[in-house]
Amino acid sequence: MRTVGKYEILGLLGRGGMGAVYKVRVPGAGRILALKLLAPAEMVAEFVGRAECERRFLREARTMGALRHPNLAGVYDFDRDAAGRPFFTMDYFCASVGSLIGETYRVEAPSRILPLDRAADMARQTLAGLSRLHAAGVVHRDVKPFNLLLADAGTAGETVKLIDFGLSRLRGEAAQAAAGEKLGSPFYAAPEQEADPDRADARADLYAVAVTLYRMLLGRLPEPGASAPSSLSPDLDPEWDAFFAAGLAPDPARRFASAAAMAAALRARVDAWRDRLDAACALPPEPAPAPAPAAPPDSAPRRTGPGPARAFFPVDELARPLRYLDPERFETRGETLRDPATGLTWQQGGSDFALAWDEAPAWLDSLNAARFAGRGDWRLPTAEELLTLLTPPRQGADFCLAPRFDPAMTRLWSADRATYTSAWFAQAEVGCLDRMDLTCQAHVRAVCGGEA
Repeated sequence: MRTVGKYEILGLLGRGGMGAVYKVRVPGAGRILALKLLAPAEMVAEFVGRAECERRFLREARTMGALRHPNLAGVYDFDRDAAGRPFFTMDYFCASVGSLIGETYRVEAPSRILPLDRAADMARQTLAGLSRLHAAGVVHRDVKPFNLLLADAGTAGETVKLIDFGLSRLRGEAAQAAAGEKLGSPFYAAPEQEADPDRADARADLYAVAVTLYRMLLGRLPEPGASAPSSLSPDLDPEWDAFFAAGLAPDPARRFASAAAMAAALRARVDAWRDRLDAACALPPEPAPAPAPAAPPDSAPRRTGPGPARAFFPVDELARPLRYLDPERFETRGETLRDPATGLTWQQGGSDFALAWDEAPAWLDSLNAARFAGRGDWRLPTAEELLTLLTPPRQGADFCLAPRFDPAMTRLWSADRATYTSAWFAQAEVGCLDRMDLTCQAHVRAVCGGEA
């Protein structure tokens, strides 16, 4: 059994220039945590200096340990391993904004979009966390989707937790960047931060929030000369163009003065969007088309291996269905919905709580024992069956439609394993498949019928 200090290593979560983050188990208690260990890459250690690497690491641990805020990740423990390398532990979260939108190492590639209300809420929470940081005199300098973790188990309104303060700078701190060193992601860093990292102030973090929100809403990074945001989304009006013009201004003096000011401007834009939506939804709806039949999805669970979703399922490069079915086709039957296109019958809700994957069988057994909806053949759906439930992220008039399934359940387990330690699940709010660790949590929506 591999350990770091007293903690049992369960797997590697990620590795960067400054170190590695592991999934670990607390001995005795069994709690799962994330452990960050200082282990800089040789090139980084030579460029920055090992002493500076450790100084930044220790400051990150102190900053995270000292500040308390719902949108900032906290530190539980700090120690050194047998080799004398410092490490600290924090909560383990299974998802991030980066994984939700499908960002990859090709950061400039298109990504998945989020509904406006969800994207705006995530940006608002990020700004709330930054307000606390900035009030303490800390500039984060590395705000980006993968540094925004999602703390709740696949439910609507997940809590955003800002992490990775390794590049942060305290007010009044002497310059520490090595000559020629670039801090932060080049796709999210403000122009002045790339030019002179140690002179960037809190407004550089606000620029990164604007880039992140732009990407969540439009599925792309902002580029000079691109079309106005209002021409790219039915939910954005010209006032949003002005909002992004301020947030993405090359000159920090033209940006929002503070995280609180940016949050207030964002709130005004969301309130105006809701007013427009209420007016649009008051109009008579267009008649829905008759449901088209679909090929029966595979109902036999399987283990696929660790490849991308498109290697195993009928999905595109962002793991979205190649064909979405009409969301209004379902027939309501008490607490269940029958799909005339596939012949499947679904629970309208799902498990009372988000569950680890291996907890699903016991919950399904209880459902069958209670003869829910008069049936005893409820089971965990396959990934292909879950694909038939997915819809594109809501935009425009989509918000006027009452959801057929419980919208609070945003992650849904499938019966299909990806590897020994992971399984496929549906990410309902963005309309895609993904995989995650079996110890992570998602809801279970039971199904019956279908063909194996």
